[in-house]
Amino acid sequence: MNKPKQSEPIEARKTTARLTSKERGDRAFAYLLNAPAIALILALIAYPVGVSLWMSLHRYNLRRPEQFDFIGLGNYINILTSYDFWHSLQISLYFTALSVVLGIVISLGIALLFNEEFAGRGVVRSLLLIPWAVPGVVNGLMWVGLLGAHGAFNEMMGDCVNLFNRLTGLEISYFGMASPVVALNAAIAAHVWKSVPFACIIFLASLQAIPAEQYRAARVDGASVWNRFRHITLPWLLHPIMVVAIFETMNGFRAFDLIYTLTAGGPGDATYVIAWQTYKEAFARLNFGGANAYSYLITLITMGLAIVYIRLLYRRGAVQG
Repeated sequence: MNKPKQSEPIEARKTTARLTSKERGDRAFAYLLNAPAIALILALIAYPVGVSLWMSLHRYNLRRPEQFDFIGLGNYINILTSYDFWHSLQISLYFTALSVVLGIVISLGIALLFNEEFAGRGVVRSLLLIPWAVPGVVNGLMWVGLLGAHGAFNEMMGDCVNLFNRLTGLEISYFGMASPVVALNAAIAAHVWKSVPFACIIFLASLQAIPAEQYRAARVDGASVWNRFRHITLPWLLHPIMVVAIFETMNGFRAFDLIYTLTAGGPGDATYVIAWQTYKEAFARLNFGGANAYSYLITLITMGLAIVYIRLLYRRGAVQG
């Protein structure tokens, strides 16, 4: 009776060993299948990232390409003690904050509207994707046609101001895109116009995942539209809002093509966002060491803001589906 008891653990260990050997073989085969993709990722992403990080630690200017001196954090220190960085960071924070807030509010309103039943809802939802499909440069050129010196909207506003001056006897000037405030806020409007469709899709998918029973129970209890939105809709949308906020914050700090085509950083330095400042550092001053340092500072800033979003929203807990 004792021998079978002694032999069972031995057989079990052999079976476990065979399973472990099979699992190891499967794992090695999986690595083998993924090896080409991993090699491609390392070649196209990891290697350039590593080279740019190494370059950011050197003094490297194409005006003197033979000099490639290691200076450690020298480029970062020079940037953090410069007026250009803090000015561009201030502009980027304003640009990003207003873009994210407006984008979320407008997208949420549109998503709530499109979540209702009405004739032609499918067609309208399809048309919503048009701004998202427009390339960034085309988006900037389109807004130049509206807000440029001879743009349709700019000329209409100029005519309205002239008419107002004739009727009232006042002398009010309209500078259009020559005004720093107008130029910066026009760039924000163009950015929001393009980013709204993506956020709408995220919010609309989340709204359709909310159980209808919760709304029916709230109506039975006499909850108003605002209370239903506050206690049912909004808690379900906290995590989608976080995703949209992180994504749009990254896009706001990386905004370049729109600024390049719409304002070119002007008037003056009114729209010198940090991505534009990085471009100027690289291709105007030919300081590639400093430009790479700017890029990594943008990465650190967006990562920090993403962590703040996650800590603020996930503190409320996950929504149970």
